[in-house]
Amino acid sequence: MRILIIVMFFSIFFNLNAKNLYTIDEKILESMEQNYGKSAKERMLALVALLNKLDDKDTSQQLKAINDFFNQISFATDLEVWNQKDYWASREEFLEVDRGDCEDYVIAKYFSLKQLGYSDDTIFLTYVKAIKYRQSHMVLTYYKTKTAIPLVLDNIVKEILPATQRTDLLPLFNFNGAKIYMAKQRGLGRMIPQGKVNLTKWTNLILKIKKEHL
Repeated sequence: MRILIIVMFFSIFFNLNAKNLYTIDEKILESMEQNYGKSAKERMLALVALLNKLDDKDTSQQLKAINDFFNQISFATDLEVWNQKDYWASREEFLEVDRGDCEDYVIAKYFSLKQLGYSDDTIFLTYVKAIKYRQSHMVLTYYKTKTAIPLVLDNIVKEILPATQRTDLLPLFNFNGAKIYMAKQRGLGRMIPQGKVNLTKWTNLILKIKKEHL
């Protein structure tokens, strides 16, 4: 069974008597090293160290650091990594194998920012069309307010830019654990009723995360 190292959503381990707010149980790390090697363990520890470092930083610093951290990981298709056409890896699986595609980058960034306290009113997984490559793509978008021009966190263009400057992307729709919206270059757009968009992969990902932490 795959061991997910850092618990997503609400299971951050707080040690109120120590400086470090985010920690990992040593037994989990030992298992991680045994199953995936020392380098995988070190990547997990690096993420925890980064979360602790960013806890009291401002938004621009947090967004840049999380974006840069995960963009170090090598791109690979799901067929190459998982022998499947379309597999959504958890953040921990992404770090374990050290390879992944656009959804994996976005998922890892999303849950890391959630741990840092970002609400579902501000961060979204956003489907777009990458015009240059003529294919679907996913990025993470951050909205300071509902009517703001979102910032785009991407693994292709690694600099964080406002959506209005990403003319290479055609926005389609935004979603997260709470909401689905039509995507626009400015503001969130019209909310889409539940069931109108097929998000089976997202639902299966959440169920997988929960199952791994029973």
